[in-house]
Amino acid sequence: MYKVDYHIHTEFSGDSKENIESMIERAIELGLAEIAITDHLEYDLLYIDWDKWTLNLDIYKAKILSLKKKYKDKIVIRFGIEIGVQPQTKDYLEAIVDKYDFDFVIASNHSIDKIDLASGILHEGRTRYEIQNLYFETVLKNIETYDKFNVFGHLDYVTRYGGSKFDEMDLEEHRDIIIKILETLISKGKGLEINTSGYRYGENRVYPRVEILKKYFELGGKIITIGSDAHVKEDVFKDLDRAYEILNELGINYITTFDKMKPILKKIN
Repeated sequence: MYKVDYHIHTEFSGDSKENIESMIERAIELGLAEIAITDHLEYDLLYIDWDKWTLNLDIYKAKILSLKKKYKDKIVIRFGIEIGVQPQTKDYLEAIVDKYDFDFVIASNHSIDKIDLASGILHEGRTRYEIQNLYFETVLKNIETYDKFNVFGHLDYVTRYGGSKFDEMDLEEHRDIIIKILETLISKGKGLEINTSGYRYGENRVYPRVEILKKYFELGGKIITIGSDAHVKEDVFKDLDRAYEILNELGINYITTFDKMKPILKKIN
């Protein structure tokens, strides 16, 4: 099996303190062939500590490139990033992607109208349907706006936040906009990730749910990455066996890796 983890955070992310080499060494210990380090970059948000999220890209890039060389005989390391996209930050973030020559870029919708979903502020005065619909409308606007990314991160993870009042989803309520999102991704040559962190956050599922993944492939989608969204070394490759099982159930025998943002299809077996 070609084992990878394409969503890993380290000490360079505002929400991780894990030493980057400990993450790499854990991946080697687990027998992974390839990983992507995808630390967070957020921009133009309210109510946050900016020092935590202004990723020092020069130091970050130099560190990853040096580790690529150090571990080149043991594992393939990709220079990645997870950008928190908002419609008004397109020019800023795309200029960064152009400048730093990443191998792999995840675009994720962490915030709406400059407010982090995790804060709970957006949930105030809204029903479950309203917050979920607002999220999907924002996702659609973002993927229509942005071009310089490879996959969209943890699509439908909106159910993670807001407590039990917001933790379920009726897919039929959002069917039309989800299909539009998938069609737009496919038309732009962009992919999805299977993100296994939902098992660790008590939702007992991947993001996005299997029904959405199935629809993505039915509509002609081809690009799929898998990632643990690890922020500590113990979570590297966590539950990714489930991602491989899901792909097998869907009749998919490959995953996508990236080099200089160019997709490479790798057979799982």
